[in-house]
Amino acid sequence: MSYELPYLALQPKAASNARRQLGMTQATAADQSGLPLHKIKRFEAGNYIPDEPFLVDLRAFYEGRGHRFDDTPEPGAKAKAQGKVFPAGVVADAEPDDEGSTPTGARSARAQPTEVHHMRIALKGDAIGHALDVIEANEDRIDELLKQPVKEEWLIGGLSERSQATHAEVLKLMAENGRLYARLFGRDIGGAPSAEALDGKKVPSTHADLLHRRQADAHKAANGDREALRRKQAAKPADTLLSALFG
Repeated sequence: MSYELPYLALQPKAASNARRQLGMTQATAADQSGLPLHKIKRFEAGNYIPDEPFLVDLRAFYEGRGHRFDDTPEPGAKAKAQGKVFPAGVVADAEPDDEGSTPTGARSARAQPTEVHHMRIALKGDAIGHALDVIEANEDRIDELLKQPVKEEWLIGGLSERSQATHAEVLKLMAENGRLYARLFGRDIGGAPSAEALDGKKVPSTHADLLHRRQADAHKAANGDREALRRKQAAKPADTLLSALFG
C-alpha cells in the first residue's frame, strides 16, 4: 500500500516517474547515483521511509539529468487547507455543534493531546546516511539469519556448530548496530579506531582494539566506504563460531 509523504523532499511516485521518464532501470539509477539499490526499490514500492539526505541526493540526481519535479507541498499544507492548523501549532478537529455536525469554516476547536518524540542527532550531513545504511543492511541480514531453523547435535547434545555460528553472527551484527546508534548521538564507544586497527595490522592491546578489528567493515562503511558495505552485504552466513565472531 502506498502512502503520501508531503513533508519529505521527494515522493515515491515522483521518484518512480522521474526514473522512467529518464529511461532508467532501478539498477541503472543506483549505479549512476551511487545510492543503494535496495533503498531505491523499497522507497518506490511505498513501504519505506528513507533518511532525508538520501531523498535530497536522489532528487538532485534526477534534476541533474534534466528532470523537473512539481513543487513539493509545504509541511502541513493538507492540514492547513482543512482548517486544522492553528496559530499555536495545535492540530485538532473543529468542535461539533449541538447536533453533532461540524460547521464549515468553524473557528472553534478543541485541542487534541499529542505526543512528540524528539531525538538529537549528533552526526551531520553524509555521516548520518552512511551510518543508517550500515544499520539497515545489518537489520536485513539479521532478519534473514533469524529465519534459519535451529538444529541440534543429537549425539553430543546442544546446538549444532552451524546454529551456534548463526546465533553468534546475529549477536555480532546487533552489537555493530548498537555502536552505530550510539555514534549517531555523539557517543563513540571504545574511541575512534586507528587505521592500523581497521586494517588488522595492529596487534590488539585492549578490548577496544579487538572490537574495532571485529567491526572493521562496519566502521569503514559508516564512513562512506561503499566497498566495505558491499562486502558486508555479500558475505555468506558463517559456518563456524570463530568465523562468525572474527570473519
